[in-house]
Amino acid sequence: MSLPGPALGLDFGERRIGIALSDAERLLATGLTTIDRKKHPDVFAALATIVRERKVTAFVVGYPLRTDGVERQGAKTEAVDAFVAELKTHFNLPVHLEDEAFTSSLAADSLRRRRPASRRPKGPRDWARDKAEIDRVAACYILQDWLDRAGTAPVPPPLGPGETP
Repeated sequence: MSLPGPALGLDFGERRIGIALSDAERLLATGLTTIDRKKHPDVFAALATIVRERKVTAFVVGYPLRTDGVERQGAKTEAVDAFVAELKTHFNLPVHLEDEAFTSSLAADSLRRRRPASRRPKGPRDWARDKAEIDRVAACYILQDWLDRAGTAPVPPPLGPGETP
């Protein structure tokens, strides 16, 4: 049985895109990078490099849902829909949508707990760096949620006595 290969998790934002990568077995998500869209307006070229170098086999994009699980109508949903459509035209890879509810606040809380008070943001540059890190960690939450729910290949049941594959 072949491995499914790594999946790339994306926390899409108008300003930044947080990126996480799974292992080839799709068990664990790890933060990879954040693309600042002002500094790198050709997001798809940056993603193409990552896809090629990391041998990515699928995308998982955070999707805004309401807390009751219903699609949230509005500018954010439309922007994500447009981004997903572009992903599909640029790459011949599956694109999965995963609920992104609370991922940024979970990421911010996680980072706050890990940092001593002396290393908390003091100026605008620190804040920008923290926002990029928050987006990267949010992408981890999005990807890990998908991996835990649906990302691993199904394991075939064990064969009984005398059965052959």
